[in-house]
Amino acid sequence: MLNEVLAERFRISELLGSGGMGRVWAAEDERMRRGVAVKVVHPQYGMDEAETRARFQREVQLAGRLAHQNIVTVHDWGETSVDGRPTLFLVMELVQGMPLHRRIRESTAEWPLAAAWVAQIAAALHAAHRKGVVHRDIKPANVLLTHEGIVKVLDFGVAKFMGETVGARELTVTGAPLGSPQYMSPEQAEGARDVDHRSDLYSLGCLLYHAVTGRPPFTSNVQWAVLRMQMEDAAIAPAAVVGGLPDALNDLILELLAKRPEDRPPDAEAVCDALSALLADHAVAEPGGNILDAAQLGDRHSVSGRILKRAWEQFQSTEQNREKAERLHADALAESSSLVETARASAHELHERARREAAATMESASARCDALVEAAEQQLAEASAKAEQMVTEADAAAVRDRMTALREANELLKVVERKKAALVREAKELRSEIERITPQTSAEEAQRAEEGYYQVFRQSIDGSIPTPDRFRDNVEAAYGIALPAREAERMTNRFTNRFTAELQEDHIA
Repeated sequence: MLNEVLAERFRISELLGSGGMGRVWAAEDERMRRGVAVKVVHPQYGMDEAETRARFQREVQLAGRLAHQNIVTVHDWGETSVDGRPTLFLVMELVQGMPLHRRIRESTAEWPLAAAWVAQIAAALHAAHRKGVVHRDIKPANVLLTHEGIVKVLDFGVAKFMGETVGARELTVTGAPLGSPQYMSPEQAEGARDVDHRSDLYSLGCLLYHAVTGRPPFTSNVQWAVLRMQMEDAAIAPAAVVGGLPDALNDLILELLAKRPEDRPPDAEAVCDALSALLADHAVAEPGGNILDAAQLGDRHSVSGRILKRAWEQFQSTEQNREKAERLHADALAESSSLVETARASAHELHERARREAAATMESASARCDALVEAAEQQLAEASAKAEQMVTEADAAAVRDRMTALREANELLKVVERKKAALVREAKELRSEIERITPQTSAEEAQRAEEGYYQVFRQSIDGSIPTPDRFRDNVEAAYGIALPAREAERMTNRFTNRFTAELQEDHIA
């Protein structure tokens, strides 16, 4: 595509790089006379459908509204043909710098430098999330480092478009997940399409982990194994991988890598604030050298750069004040030495004069001291008397309060005793009534029960007196009561005698 002119405007001049989504070219905007970057989507994805073009336009327009110093600006989009096949292209700000994944591959950064990078990425994410734009593919390859120390995040909107447009086709054709498994959030790994800003925070945690330790939190030669780890495994604490990390940074990374979105920081601004505070504390505590140079944050418009610059200025001001204090101390020592010599010269002269004056003053001071002692003793006596009076009054008040409480308790005790006596009398009356009623009721009930059993006995006579077992069966059938065998036998004997006596009485009559 070298020297080709896209949309009669963008002349391709140099290949900058290529990836899974397409190729990125340097180009000249002949209308605006400026350099731009053009990302051309791979033509094999088939971008000729009207719905696909409309979706691409919508996502590019959303990304184009993001204006932030840490976001690569989107200028335009269009359609072109590559090898006779239609495809789409995106025109962006041309950034001179190095991709973050290449920088990390060269060497593991010191934690202040890595924290400064990620603080700027978090600032970019916060600006995008406030506009309702979720990146969905935060990884080192989508971050550029400029020569001035500014971080630039690119491909806002592209990941969502590619996921919705070619995700299913990619999985079907290659059997590989679309995206970067080593930086995917658990919800992305599970296949969720509607992810929110917290998914970007998880990916940011993976990137920060990689930057400070030299490797992502989860690695494997099999992509599906990495996705499973993202969903199920807990990351090894970065402080256990590399030494010297502040506890606050270690805890922040693990919080970003929480499996549940609600357990992560609330938003990207909170992450930016936490990292900026860490860097500011480190800047003030750094014993030598400019921490801004170490963190490569010289740009005063960078969020983290501003904070660190202010912290460094405070540190330098403190150092200047210390040096000034040391100079003043030295000057004071010199002046004090001179004063000491002068004092020694006049000390002898003053000594005699002072001795004479002291003798005269001693007598006056002694008299005055006696007067003061006498006045103090009088004041002490008055204070003592007043204190004794206050104690006496307090004791009297306490005695009165105690007597009042005792009287009230005594009255309450009398009331309780009267109620107790009444309850005792009432209990005795109830007990007497129960004792009076109980025997009569029991005798009457026993008599009724006896007559009932006797009627069952008489009904059981069928030409002969019933046996105890037969009598038991008939009682159970009549009343549902199972008589003990011995009780049934006694009743049968008793009722037999009664029945015989009744027959004799009838016969005599």
